[in-house]
Formats: sequence, structure tokens, C-alpha cells
Amino acid sequence: MAASIKDRIAALNIEQVHAPSPSNRPTYTYEHATTAKKKPPPPPPSSQRPPAAQRHQTVNNPPVYDAPTSARQFGNQPAPVQPEAPKKSPALPPRPPPRNNTPKQPPSLPPRQPSQAGSLRRSGSRDSVLTTSSSISHLSLDSTKTTTSNGTSNGGRMYTVRAPAYDPTTLPPLPVRKVEDPKANSSVKKAMRSNTDVTSPKALPPQLPSRPSLPARPASKVPNPENDQSEKPPRHPPPNLRPALELGFNNAAKPLPLPSSRPTPNRSIGTTPPPVPLSSRPNLDAILASKPKPGAVPASCLICRDFSRPDQHAAQFPRTSLPSSDVTWLATQLTAPFPSPTDRARAIFVWLHHNVDYDCHSFFSGTVSGTTPEKTISSGLAVCSGYAGLFAALAMKAGLEAVVVGGHGKGFGHSPLNHGDPLPPFNAGHAWNAVRIDNGQWKLVDACWGAGSLGCGNQYNRHFTASEFTRSNEDFGYTHYPENRDYLFRNDGLDYTWEDYLMDDMGERLQIYGDPEGDHGVNRRTFQPAMKQIKVHDPHDPVIRFQFAVSCPHWDHERDGKGKPYVMTLNVGGRDGRKTQHIPFNTDGKSWWVDVNRIDLGAPGQKITVCAITSFDNNDGRGLTVQQYKAKQGRVTSGWGSVCCWELV
Repeated sequence: MAASIKDRIAALNIEQVHAPSPSNRPTYTYEHATTAKKKPPPPPPSSQRPPAAQRHQTVNNPPVYDAPTSARQFGNQPAPVQPEAPKKSPALPPRPPPRNNTPKQPPSLPPRQPSQAGSLRRSGSRDSVLTTSSSISHLSLDSTKTTTSNGTSNGGRMYTVRAPAYDPTTLPPLPVRKVEDPKANSSVKKAMRSNTDVTSPKALPPQLPSRPSLPARPASKVPNPENDQSEKPPRHPPPNLRPALELGFNNAAKPLPLPSSRPTPNRSIGTTPPPVPLSSRPNLDAILASKPKPGAVPASCLICRDFSRPDQHAAQFPRTSLPSSDVTWLATQLTAPFPSPTDRARAIFVWLHHNVDYDCHSFFSGTVSGTTPEKTISSGLAVCSGYAGLFAALAMKAGLEAVVVGGHGKGFGHSPLNHGDPLPPFNAGHAWNAVRIDNGQWKLVDACWGAGSLGCGNQYNRHFTASEFTRSNEDFGYTHYPENRDYLFRNDGLDYTWEDYLMDDMGERLQIYGDPEGDHGVNRRTFQPAMKQIKVHDPHDPVIRFQFAVSCPHWDHERDGKGKPYVMTLNVGGRDGRKTQHIPFNTDGKSWWVDVNRIDLGAPGQKITVCAITSFDNNDGRGLTVQQYKAKQGRVTSGWGSVCCWELV
């Protein structure tokens, strides 16, 4: 049965949303789709609005009024109830009629002068400035016409209020102007210009009786040159004055009388004058002594500085006689007599040498523990860190600036690098100090190495090494490298690295015995050749020079050292090592040198030594000359002291 047209239209509408299968018949019909339920219309609005909720009457919530907005005034307040105004204002009362029944005419005004706009009428100093417009009140200009409250007049007429008529006869007379007296005015002004205080007559004390008047002074007889116009008579000298020639000058006619007693001359003419007294003559020796000498020691040179006073003072406080281990008391006693920071640091440095020994037992047994400055004072034993800690504590208690510096030191157990060895990493195992001395200079010192050294059998040998206090920071840096490179304190500005520090002694430098700076005044860095090994055969350099020099250019052995220098000799093995020789060095007091053929040095494996002749012919070797040594060489007994040595290869 074929579907109706309505059913087909409904099916097409549904297929737009749902696509039914061809076999299923749609469940919705056209009537069902078109007759969908509609929503009911909303209810009509109420004729009356519900009452508004009462709000609290606060500042933010103004009160609510039922009156319309148009009926409110400023401030949202309701308009007050106004009484109904009358339709017409009351009329003015009639004017009373004049008594004589004749209208009184106002007086006529004087003729008005022509206006001078912009000009001012000025009178005397006491008159005020008036303008033509100032006589008219601005109120009168604005109030020429009056109206009623409702803006209308009686009968619509405007009334004019006019000013009263002007009558000059009714004005009060002006006061009489007082004429000032010019004399009085000038006297007042003169009194005002006076610097003296003007006091009223009432405040003045009673006047004393006046003194009697003096007699009149006679007129002066001296003529006044300004007023006297008469001809003046010529002036003549007084009769008692004589010319200069008459006084005896170059005048043989009237010579002056000579004294009766004339001294007789003690000497004849032509003899020598008397000698000048020696007491008034300047002392030449004193003048030369006050001038700086060519070889004077500068204050900045610590090597040649005289430290005898602080060294002797530091030896007077042995550790065993101290009342306690108080660091402050000890620092005050050591440094109080010395105003110089350098002398204070030197006294502390020397005291550590006399009173603290190196703790060899704890060092070699591996039982080194932390310590304090007080413990180091009481025990008298310390390692490098104990020396550095006590030095810094005493220095700071004495008012000095000092720090403990940790790093690497080429001391016990150090092995120099060989050529081709890799560069080892940095390792720190030593400690020293940096102290600020004179002129604000930072100085590197090593109190541990300055107090002594390890000798045979790892035993401590107390030996004072002054060079650990006096040598320069550059020289100090060859054997000490800090962990913090800010503590290098080099004055040459060189960027000294860890590699430079290790390569300085690569291949091993020559072996030094003892303290050449303190014993002989010789700087260990001046020895040449600098390396330990020397070749016996070198065809390019058959002659080799050995040399060394003093610690500083102005060194004086007798003033700065231990006395006159020793005679230095170079001990060699001879050709093929079969003939030992003692070759004396040439010297000028500042440096030593000698040239030797390589084939005369000895055989490979032997050592070459620099020795000092400490005794000669049973006498002290100081003061011995090279000529005296050569004259008696081999025939008298001699004593030797080794300074350094090389190895032959």
C-alpha cells in the first residue's frame, strides 16, 4: 500500500537527522512532527512591584525615598513642601506728598570734567592714588535696578534706585596740613646717620657742673703758607751752623783735635795677620760623617739590616721561664721596645728558633695532630703548621698583619723532576707566613725552616737560618708555592705558575751545604754552574767557569757578616782523577771566580767541591789572603768547610 504524501514528507524530514534503513518504516508521522507541544506563554507582569528591602542607612547606602527623582534636590533629599506663592506681590505704599505741595528739585551737579582714561591723579606724598573709576562702587553698578522675589514689579514696572545728590558743602573740612621744618628734618636725619647711641633726656644722668672756660689762645705767629699771599723773605741758615768742610773733613787748615793717649801698634806694617781661632772653624769630619756614604745600606734591604737588638731581646725570654702560655703577654714582651713592624716580626721569628723544636717523632710516626698557639708554647714542639700558627698569633697580638699560607715546599722528601717526566698535580704539605712589615710591604717568612733542619738519622738540628726571613719574595718563591696564588707577593710582576716552580730545579740543582748566606754572606742562587751534573768532555766548551757572589751589592763582611771572608778553593780530582788539587778563587770581596779546563776536573763519578779554609797554620782562617795561602800551601795544616758540590758525568 502506497504511503500518503504526508507520510513521505515526514519521512524525508526525519532522514535529515536519522538515516533509517530501507526496510524499516518510520515511526514518526507528519501529524506527530507538526503537532509538537509548545511551551506555555510567560505570565503577565504584575501591576505592582514588590516592596524594596530596607537597607541600613549608612554612608555608602543613602536612604530610600518614595518620592520621584524629579522631585528631589541636591544630596538626593526630597524637596520641601513650598507654600503656595501669591499670584501678585503687594504694591508699594504711595509716597507722602511734600509739605509745601511743591516738588523739591534736586541740586544741580557740577559740570563733569573730561575723563582721562588710564591717567592717575597724584597729590603729595601723603595723598593716596585715586582713579576715576574708584569713586564708583561696583555694587552700585550692579544694583541700579531692583526687582521683587518673583522677578516682577508692581504692575510690571521697574523701579530705579539712585544715589543721593552730590553736595560738596555737606562734606567735612579736611585737616590742616602740617608744614615740616626743613631744619628739624635735617637734624633728625643727621641724628639717624650718627653711629652713636641717642638716649632720651630722661635716661641721661644729671649733668655735672661745667668747667671754667680756658683763656683765649693767642693767635699763632707762624704764618700760614696757604693763606699768606704776601712775598716771603729768603731763608738763611742759622749762624751757629757751619759748612761740612769746616768740620774737619779734608780740611787741613782746621783739623780736629786728636786724643792725647793714642794706642801704639803691636806689629809693624807688612807682617802676617794673626791666626784665625780654630774654635770658630767648622769641623770637616763631622760634616762628612753626616752625609750619606756611597756604600750605605738602604733601609729597604733586609739582608744588610742590623737586627742585633731584636735578636738579643728575643733571647731573653726562654720558654721554660715564662709565667704562663698567654700569647698576648708574650707578644707584648717581645715587641714592645720596637716601633718598627719589621723589628717586631724579627723578634718573633728569632724567639721561635730559640724555644720551639721540630716534632720529629710525631712527623715520622704519622701521629701529627692539631695544635694551638698555647699548646705550642707549653710543649715547645711543633711541625710546620704549628710554627706558622704561633707566629701569626704572636704577630697579630703585637698589632701586625699576618696570615698563614699553605702550599708546597721543596724541603724534606722533595725530588726534582727529570727531563721528560710528566708534570705532577699540585699537592700541599707545608705552611709558612706572610707578614706586613715597614712601608706596608708583605714579606714571606718561614719560621720552621729558619729555626733548624733535619740532620743525620732524621734528628732535628737547631740551626738559625736568617735567609728564611731576609731573602726576597722572588727568591722565596723558588722553594715555596702557595695554594692560593694571591699569596705569591712577587714584586717583579711575573705570572709564576706551578710549572715554572717545578721546572726551576728540573735535573736537580747543585747541592748546598749549611747556610751560605749566614756563614759566608753568599747567595745560593748565584752559584754557577747552577745544575748538579757537569760534563767532563765538551768539545764546544773546553773551559768552564765557577763563580758565586755576595747576597746583596752593599754587603760588608765585617759589618754584616761574621768577620773577614775566608779564602775559597775549588777542590778537583785532576786529569783522569789522579791528582787532587785545591785551586783558590779570585775575589774582589764581592764575587769569586775561577776558570778550569774540563779535562782537569777529574773522572766521571767524582765530585767537585767548593771549600772555605776555616783555619790555616793553626790560626783562624778569617783574614787569610790568597798570597799567604799560596806561599804556605801544602806545608802547614789547614781546616776546611764545604760550601757546595757538583757531580762529574
